[in-house]
Amino acid sequence: MTTRTYVSPKREEKAQATRAAILAAFAEQLSEGNDRLSPSAAAARAGVSLRTVHVHFPNEESQVAALAEWLDHQLYPEGVVLCAGPDDLVRYFRDIHRQALKHPITRSLAFGRGAWRTVRDRRRVDRLAAVRQAVEAIGAPADATRQAAAMLLSLSGADAAFRLLDHGLAVEEAPDVIANMVALIVGQLRTQTSDPSATVR
Repeated sequence: MTTRTYVSPKREEKAQATRAAILAAFAEQLSEGNDRLSPSAAAARAGVSLRTVHVHFPNEESQVAALAEWLDHQLYPEGVVLCAGPDDLVRYFRDIHRQALKHPITRSLAFGRGAWRTVRDRRRVDRLAAVRQAVEAIGAPADATRQAAAMLLSLSGADAAFRLLDHGLAVEEAPDVIANMVALIVGQLRTQTSDPSATVR
């Protein structure tokens, strides 16, 4: 005989709302310049007990992982479509910067240290790997590939867009300017490939 565990939809909804409030509290404390996540500060801000925070997020690793996922949902509500190859690099860079610049928390995430840096690095592992693979797929010489990958990866974070804003570009201009830089780098790399069909696109 099997027993079924009844899950109350209202209870589940409340638990999800509590979890979201705690994550928002973690994000707010980091936005204020704190380098570490404080469960007690998050509990006070979210209006829950410290025990409740630890039920949802028992350790720093789980806090960082959940915060990274939560931030991605805030910044990219429809999800991030990874770069699918060399011909997709321009689209990818335009999309990620266009979406990231819509959210006020992005600047803290881009330039923060400590826990912010850990959260940022965790979010970007698959994205950076996809960019590297796309660059390598062009088939240019090793040194040119390595240099182009380094340049593109330096443009992959929101810090690149914010530096353009600091130099006078409007928010709506920055993603297109970065996409144009990506097109130039990819185009130059394609001129160095031994495959005659890999022309500048």
